[in-house]
Amino acid sequence: MGALFTYTFYSGIFLLAGFLTYRWLLAKENQAKFNRFLILTIYFLSFLAYPFSLVEIGIKEVEAIGATEIGMLSVTDVVQEALPLWPVIILWLWLAGVVAVAAWTLIVFARLIGIISKGKHIRYKDVVLVILKDAKVAPFSWGRYIVATESDLAASGGMIEIHELAHIRHRHWLDLILAQLVCIILWYNPAAWLMREELKLVHEYQADDCVLASGTDAKTYQMLLIRKAVGTRFESLANSLNHSKLKQRITMMYSKKSSSGRRLRALAVVPALALAFMVTNLPFVATAMSKTSRTGLIIGKVTQNPDSPQAVGVIAKEKIEISGMPDVMPSFPGGDSELYKYLATTIVYPKTAQESGAQGRVVVGFTVQADGSIADLKVIKGVSADLDEEALRVAASMPKWIPAKKDGQNVAVSYALPVSFKLTGDEQRVNAEMKNRATLNEAVVVAYGGGNSSDDMNKVIDGKPSIMIDGKIYDGAINEINPETIESMTVRKNLPEYPNGLIEIKLKK
Repeated sequence: MGALFTYTFYSGIFLLAGFLTYRWLLAKENQAKFNRFLILTIYFLSFLAYPFSLVEIGIKEVEAIGATEIGMLSVTDVVQEALPLWPVIILWLWLAGVVAVAAWTLIVFARLIGIISKGKHIRYKDVVLVILKDAKVAPFSWGRYIVATESDLAASGGMIEIHELAHIRHRHWLDLILAQLVCIILWYNPAAWLMREELKLVHEYQADDCVLASGTDAKTYQMLLIRKAVGTRFESLANSLNHSKLKQRITMMYSKKSSSGRRLRALAVVPALALAFMVTNLPFVATAMSKTSRTGLIIGKVTQNPDSPQAVGVIAKEKIEISGMPDVMPSFPGGDSELYKYLATTIVYPKTAQESGAQGRVVVGFTVQADGSIADLKVIKGVSADLDEEALRVAASMPKWIPAKKDGQNVAVSYALPVSFKLTGDEQRVNAEMKNRATLNEAVVVAYGGGNSSDDMNKVIDGKPSIMIDGKIYDGAINEINPETIESMTVRKNLPEYPNGLIEIKLKK
């Protein structure tokens, strides 16, 4: 549900940009057919633009180097990594609005069908003429139905017929269904409602042109519109003869047809959509939408049958709990130190993230199955698309773990893997920051810039790296070091004196 809201939010930004451009430059042009095409194109581009908005734009130059902090937490340790409450509140409010507008639309549709079903049906040309006795209903059309009262048909049947046939033959009712669906999912966005009104007005311009083109006297037709300015109309679903913007319609009747050259103003939509594209990639917008897209509607405690051998971590109101705790937790082959080594030498700070300045902590959840395999990978807390993808890639590439045990049997357990991506200016800043950190058993992968390419800078170390503990070279194996004594771990790459890389370990004091 969060992903759907994110999609509509992004689309709404593009729709707003397109609407403002249209309203500013083209709404008053006497070119109804072209304007209708342009409005429908803006709808299409707005909802097509979302996949492209996932590509992040580098808004500023980044001199920084990339540092990736890696740690491993059991699911019971990730209390502060749960998603905040505000995205859930937003989702519930959005869903409530969707339901309300959808219900209102259904009510209007039911009224529409009710009126059509009450009248006398006469097949006329390719349409069905519905004749009513109720003088309070203004003439309107929907689908293949033209609805009018006996008195209106007797007084002005010819003009009504031409006007409503124009709506039907141009299939304006399909446009209105599209516009109303957009209003349902984007009920909170004024552009959705205003764009629908612009589309209805363009429909009336087209129908009015057809009436005048038939030879009907303009003043006589305008008097009909004024007389029918009152009466029941269906704003969302049907084209009513008494559309409320009569002044604009009458003004347009006296306007000269716009020259084809003025259609070039439509090109202004391109930079407007490009600006909207940049807005969707602003860091605070991208971060907020990333959190929302990974949010569900339900917040509550998920329990498990205590007799089940599977221990599953669940999120409940910013707290991760575990039921059915196994006797022995799963472990990475070789222990935590090997896990840190594997992660530090495998993870790559995405180039696109460095260029755009994306950084933050990604928490990847996964299940260590009873056979040690990794399954059910998902992002519990995300930062950006490329950082989330990299964290998932590394987690998915891990070898089989040593599974957890309960009552002597292998069981599945959920774990969370936090990976912090940070951009830092130089080595001194990395060391100073790590010195002040209180985290335990954490590795830091530092990507150094300079003349090397990004690929060389982030390459995985192939040979056996050198190990340095508290500034002194260590000749033993890394798995011989008690991980409980490690305060931080830094992997240095592309140092000439250490062709296979250098792992610097700082022990706790």
